[in-house]
This record gives sequence, structure tokens and C-alpha cells, in this order.
Amino acid sequence: MTLARVIESTLDEVVERFKPDAIVCQCGADGVSGDPHQAFNYTPSGLSGVVSRVISYNRPTLLLGGGGYNHPNVARTWTTITADLLQIDLSNEEVPEHKYFTEYGPGFEMKIKANNKRNENDSDYLDSVINTVNKNLDLIK
Repeated sequence: MTLARVIESTLDEVVERFKPDAIVCQCGADGVSGDPHQAFNYTPSGLSGVVSRVISYNRPTLLLGGGGYNHPNVARTWTTITADLLQIDLSNEEVPEHKYFTEYGPGFEMKIKANNKRNENDSDYLDSVINTVNKNLDLIK
């Protein structure tokens, strides 16, 4: 996942430079596969992996929801992140029946798969993003 590569390549240095006492992590779901904006194609489990990486710094952390225009997928995403942090396995879970149940069809499962959208972020581009972040971090004393 492109987002994970950028985070894995830069987050240690961000934390080292800023030395935060606490972390605020905005968990926007507008990049999740199936969002009508279709700008990105990540999965809830991919985003959850990034959140787990942030949590690994053992700082007080505030997780915020945000973004996402496919409401069932937003709920799936935030549920996945919460379950992963609480070490609850949802791999075989289906969405329970409730007032908006029909919006979760046709499969009614919790898992969201990435679609076939082509990732146009080639390795050179990602390297340039990572290098730009690192150069900007070098400006912080």
C-alpha cells in the first residue's frame, strides 16, 4: 500500500524530530476503496495497519474519524480499526442487522477489498515524496 510505504519511511523521523507528548491521528475513510471520490484505493485493514504503527510509539493517542462518503464503508473502516486495536478478530464477521442494514449489501460482510484501480504512484514518485518529507524534517531543529 502506497500510504503505508510513505508512513513506514517517514514516521520514525517525524516522531524523533517533534518528540510529541501525545499524538492525534485523523483516520479519514475517504481514501477507502468504494468511496465516491475514488482518489485512493486503500482498505480498512491497510489503514488499520498505519494506525497500529502510530499506536506503537506508546504515546497517549487520540483517534479521530473523518472523511468518507460511502457511509457503510466508513462504519466498516472505523469498526476494523477499533477491533484491531482491541485485538478482536472480525475476519468472519458479517454486518449485524440494524436500521441501515440494506445499505451494506450485496454481501453484508465487514471486509472491503481494494478494487482494480491502477496505482499510478510509481516507485520514483514515492521516493520523491519521502525525500521531500525528510528534507523538510531536516529543517526542524
